[in-house]
Amino acid sequence: MVTFVGIACAAEHPLHPPETRLAIPPPFQPNAVRRYRAGEDILNSPPFHLTPVAAMTEYSGGFGRGLAKISENHGWTVRIFATYSQKVAAVCAAARKTGEVVDLREGPGLLSPNESLDWIARVRSKHVSWGNAISFLSQTTQDGALYAPHNLHLNYNVWGVTADRGYTVIASIGVSHPKLVDWFDMTKELRVAHSMKELKQDPDYKRIERCKAEEFTPSLTAFDQMLDSLKIR
Repeated sequence: MVTFVGIACAAEHPLHPPETRLAIPPPFQPNAVRRYRAGEDILNSPPFHLTPVAAMTEYSGGFGRGLAKISENHGWTVRIFATYSQKVAAVCAAARKTGEVVDLREGPGLLSPNESLDWIARVRSKHVSWGNAISFLSQTTQDGALYAPHNLHLNYNVWGVTADRGYTVIASIGVSHPKLVDWFDMTKELRVAHSMKELKQDPDYKRIERCKAEEFTPSLTAFDQMLDSLKIR
């Protein structure tokens, strides 16, 4: 199997983007490797702005040969920040020790404006080659409603910190499941819950909590394995 290796180089200084290597195996497809200083706008699309609070190296890409339909959007990003996030470290430690975490919907706070999520599910603690991490599913729509899990807005996320306490890794990828409703399928009901308690009783929420990682596209395990190849020097 041919493996694409993305390389981003930087001086050994926290003001500069991290020097990293990431092995990207097919069918994951690499798009770009970009490097940003703290406060640099990564969108370049006024009047909208998005800036990292620390120097950052960003990998991005897709999955497979192309989209059969828009609800199968599997774009991904892996962002390595040249800072040790106390929030992410605390979440990872809590998940590892007790299996419980604080509310993750406010986002890690490493981009400004801060990202927010409508809801989370399937929180897991994990050890990776470069440190400790948690993974979880999330969903976000423009109106912020508590929609049941569906294909198009469902994402798989991994937050982690490196063992040397020098860096924070934030990764995400769009995922789909064959038994979930497609956002644009007008022939099927798209359920909306009025509270998180109600949402957790939804059959599709229960499905994504309990199903095998390999049932998603892409496999959650495959994305984890790609992240495990990350090297930071």
